[in-house]
Amino acid sequence: MMLTVQEARQRMLATIPVLPTETRDILNCDGYVLAEALYATEDIPPFDNSAMDGFAVRAADVKAASEAHPAVLTLVETLAAGDAPTQPVGSGQAARIMTGAMMPSGADAVVMQEVTEIGRNSGPDAAIVKIFEGVDEKQNVRFAGESVKNGALVMEPGKHLRPPEISMLASLNRAEVTVHRKPIVAVVSTGDELTRLGEPLAPGKIRDSNRYGIYAQVKEAGGIPIDMGIAPDDEAETERIFRTALAQADALITSGGVSVGEYDVVRNVLERLGEIHFWRVAMKPGKPQAYGIADGKPIFGLPGNPVSSLVVFELFVRPALLKMAGHSALLRPTFKATLAEHVVNRDGRVNYMRAILTEENGIWNARTTGPQGSGILHSLVLANGLITIPTGATLTAGETVVAQFF
Repeated sequence: MMLTVQEARQRMLATIPVLPTETRDILNCDGYVLAEALYATEDIPPFDNSAMDGFAVRAADVKAASEAHPAVLTLVETLAAGDAPTQPVGSGQAARIMTGAMMPSGADAVVMQEVTEIGRNSGPDAAIVKIFEGVDEKQNVRFAGESVKNGALVMEPGKHLRPPEISMLASLNRAEVTVHRKPIVAVVSTGDELTRLGEPLAPGKIRDSNRYGIYAQVKEAGGIPIDMGIAPDDEAETERIFRTALAQADALITSGGVSVGEYDVVRNVLERLGEIHFWRVAMKPGKPQAYGIADGKPIFGLPGNPVSSLVVFELFVRPALLKMAGHSALLRPTFKATLAEHVVNRDGRVNYMRAILTEENGIWNARTTGPQGSGILHSLVLANGLITIPTGATLTAGETVVAQFF
């Protein structure tokens, strides 16, 4: 009996552990998942400040200002970012102010410098500013606590830390933060048929491509990959490599040796390592898979065909690694796309076809990348997403399918 993709993924995710937490410097936690609630201990920004270079004024003084009848105000001081005002702004007065500088008392708006002209009055030192356009009260002012109020919950556990969050951590005066560890993932290819890069390709041999693609997928998913090389068709050596990998990593990914009728080397070794389930999943490509736990660590046995291996990683391993790292959103978003061609799925499995997804006038269109065999790696190279073709479906151009980006 074959499992559906949803059944297999649900069974797998139910057993995936979330990794412990660690404290990291905020310069080194981009891409990690927050494991603590963060509250503001001060207003952000901490004071009212100017949103632009210009002049801090009382809005009432410049309300009627125009090109023909400018408002003429006396300058009391100039404020750069970092300066604390020393003079209040009274009626008929203004302070020259730079972006980010603290607003002086009495001023309630900022006039941008592009609609002003600095001059002098009849006195020897008194500078004036002519203002040719009025402003409303509070215009061009950033207020204390406008971004975050003191005591507010700013970020909850589970937040994915991107550059904006790193900047916010600094604004919260946090030099360190508690995050979930990123999973360390060992990647192993299996089989005597594989040839290492740089070596001559003997008859009957193939290049070892899966290990490199999976390594890159682990990095893209936020994991830390370890390259464990190729395990030969030798049970003792394969077991040694797998055990060494598990000792160094939080998870193990193998490629090859999980199909019916293949060598028993991989199957026998995996079954000795822990509780391993060999599944047949109702999907194309990627029907044969293995999944299990050894010493509390997930093991993913991927098919040997390169397209199958990369697609199974996308639909199963990637969500598992995200869960290990503390993420709550585990699956890629899906959306509707319009087929640009006739597509038939005569198989008794859901077909995940490689596709080129393009947008035109708000509508997403999908075109397959040509031949879809599980050994045609180029079908993935040309694609930017997958489209889901249901079992036994015959779809014509213009019909709608479910799509997702890689």
